[in-house]
Amino acid sequence: MEKRKKVIAFFKELSFGFDISRFDDRLIAQKLVCLLELNGIDLGYSCSLYVRGPYSPDLTKDLFAFTPEFENQETGSRLNAAEREVAGELGRIFGLRPVPLEVGATYGYYAIRQNCDPLEALRQVKRLKPFYSEAQIALGISKAKEFLYTPSQKDLEELKKETGIWQRASLKSLEH
Repeated sequence: MEKRKKVIAFFKELSFGFDISRFDDRLIAQKLVCLLELNGIDLGYSCSLYVRGPYSPDLTKDLFAFTPEFENQETGSRLNAAEREVAGELGRIFGLRPVPLEVGATYGYYAIRQNCDPLEALRQVKRLKPFYSEAQIALGISKAKEFLYTPSQKDLEELKKETGIWQRASLKSLEH
């Protein structure tokens, strides 16, 4: 089975209506594949870093060489239950929005492929993407962490402490 068939199956599962003429669709395709690869799904498209984040030249070649297959979602490949679950998580967390996908894939690339600690990965994202706001970067990184990492019990307890103050403040504002 050719590797593009599995990618098309993921696009189909994500209801991603790919259009080769749209830059955002090509960017979304790249970031979806790179995030899936970072999540441990071997699609056969290795990504390296470019200006807009992780990018696979081989995927670009296939997107153009087999445009009708991608646009018409022609595939004989089916996702197994685990792959459908990962696709569902990816879709739920990121949707098909280019900016969070681009920021999230870039952060994931630095954190996982380059083995950077979270702070260094953040610095690298900001250096590479000065055209995005702090809020866009924070959102993309938050989504990447949610998709790529399983929090430990300690992480969940710390998060509860951090967000507890905001939840209490929110409840107090409802009382007034």
